[in-house]
Amino acid sequence: MAPEYRTSYKMYSAWNYGKEIEDLNEASEKGWQLVKGGSFHSRFEKNPDIQYRYQIDFGKIENMGLYIETFREQGWEYINSTFNGWHYFRKIYDPSLPEEAYEIFTDRESLHEMNNRWARLALIVGGIIGLFAVYNLIQMIRMPELPRLALLLTFAVESAVLIRGGLIMNDPDSGRIHRRDGALLSVFFAVVVIGLGSFLALSSTRPDLKTFQKAASSDVPAVDAEWNSFEVKYRDNYYIDLEMKSDEPLTVKIVDENGSEVWSMTAEECNEKNIRVNLPKGAYKLLFSHGRSGFDARFDLN
Repeated sequence: MAPEYRTSYKMYSAWNYGKEIEDLNEASEKGWQLVKGGSFHSRFEKNPDIQYRYQIDFGKIENMGLYIETFREQGWEYINSTFNGWHYFRKIYDPSLPEEAYEIFTDRESLHEMNNRWARLALIVGGIIGLFAVYNLIQMIRMPELPRLALLLTFAVESAVLIRGGLIMNDPDSGRIHRRDGALLSVFFAVVVIGLGSFLALSSTRPDLKTFQKAASSDVPAVDAEWNSFEVKYRDNYYIDLEMKSDEPLTVKIVDENGSEVWSMTAEECNEKNIRVNLPKGAYKLLFSHGRSGFDARFDLN
């Protein structure tokens, strides 16, 4: 008879690896033995004739052969390692032995050292992401816009979850199981996917208009001549960089599809950056008016 396999797609937070060990032991009692552990999915083989106790270690291993042999001498069979440094082991279960016989770390100091390895990584990464969140918060205060808000919320949630996990792992009693962390991890990944997806979608659909206009002196003044046109996909704050130089006042304006003016500036000379204008969804035209003298003007909208 061909072996029977199944795949589990349960996700576990790194600081809640005790819950994953508990689930692996329960699966073994039901006849499902782990053949490959993973960060996002694990594979099991049906074998009701044997039962294991599982343990998980974390860390970057320099000498994998020596590492596996050290555990083998203690009765632990190596299963596999994940790309991010988690290592799975199992030992045949003997109900006559106390549960302490199935602890991979025989002293509190070793357990705390393993926890600290992941905690340091989580706190460093969480701190770096937190700095990105602070940077985007400052930018949001200066130049509020929806794509940056999506990025800010994503970084803030990522940082908070990782720092929380690092603090839990730093706790000497972090072996306790946090049963609700499965839902928290699902929310974490959902926020990351939705947040980054929203940022990319919103950024890619913003108008990116960069245009230049130059005119020589003329006997006929221009009034509301069309310079360019653009479309806004969603209501938000947009930012104008305007540079112009003229011997007479030059007016630059944005009008909507009904011809109503939504923004304008008149000056002989200016070099303004990040002029905020709130635009609803719709089609817009960029118009200019000038006298008889020549001018140079550059208009950027994003």
